[in-house]
Amino acid sequence: MNLWKQNFVIIKILKLKAYAKINLGLTVLDKRPDGYHNIETLIQHIDFFDEITLKPQKNDINFISDSPPFGEENLCFKAAELFFKTTDIKSGISINLKKHIWQGAGLGGGSSDAASILMGMNKLFDTPLKKNKLYELASQLGSDVPFFLEEYPAIVKGRGEIIKRLPFLSKPMLIVLVCPDFQISTKWAYKEMDKIRFEKKLTNRKNYINKIRIKFFENDIKGIANSLYNDFEKVVFKKYPELLTVKENLLKEGAIGVSLSGSGSCMYGILKDKSTDLPTGKERFIKLFPKYYVNIIRTKERRKDGRNGSKNHC
Repeated sequence: MNLWKQNFVIIKILKLKAYAKINLGLTVLDKRPDGYHNIETLIQHIDFFDEITLKPQKNDINFISDSPPFGEENLCFKAAELFFKTTDIKSGISINLKKHIWQGAGLGGGSSDAASILMGMNKLFDTPLKKNKLYELASQLGSDVPFFLEEYPAIVKGRGEIIKRLPFLSKPMLIVLVCPDFQISTKWAYKEMDKIRFEKKLTNRKNYINKIRIKFFENDIKGIANSLYNDFEKVVFKKYPELLTVKENLLKEGAIGVSLSGSGSCMYGILKDKSTDLPTGKERFIKLFPKYYVNIIRTKERRKDGRNGSKNHC
């Protein structure tokens, strides 16, 4: 019996963690007839997340966020709206979003938020949508959104709809994130990539993802770090040379591999990790990059209880 419908005898509140991601390799392929680009990338969740609280209400979508965009322009609102339109559920939802993931950084924060809302609302309203339908809705919201329906790292192809799960690493990687106070337009980045392709200056990256995949299965963190690449670096570093300087400085400071995530603007470095706890070196990176946002985190591990960072309170 669906008790939430009966005058809200039981009010469910769902608290979610929407995790960010990094691209361990990213190849930009051809432009598709629908205007999107085919890509091939290996994506890994990181333990850096936004916090979302969902609560059913009688009607309407009440969306509250501590960061823009606000209201109907936010992907969270659009995800909730699409869910209600698809299921024809005559109810409402209160959404409270607390942002931690930097925006426009290539870390997938907005996409992760949208995916979490789709999954969370599906749970709150007694699972009216099967998993394949959730993926369909996620694809309508954005190219990265389907990946965030997964708990696993994955190789992602096409425009983001082809997802091949990978096993979790036996030991998480230690990552330093360095992000400037500016955003990079994904639309601009793809446009610049098309210019390079037209000029035949794009390196053939065939099988690069497979090389990283092999290192992933071998749990070879050093091998993964040595294999990092991102096609967007060609155009991003040209316009934003300070990000190339960040990469060079991270390597000088001992990172064993450094890359841009997505189309940027966040750079990440894989650090040597000989301890079980996070190092005290965060202050060192803050001093090194005083004008940047800095964080040290780990890649996300699989939860032992099989859940993906959500709590359901009745």
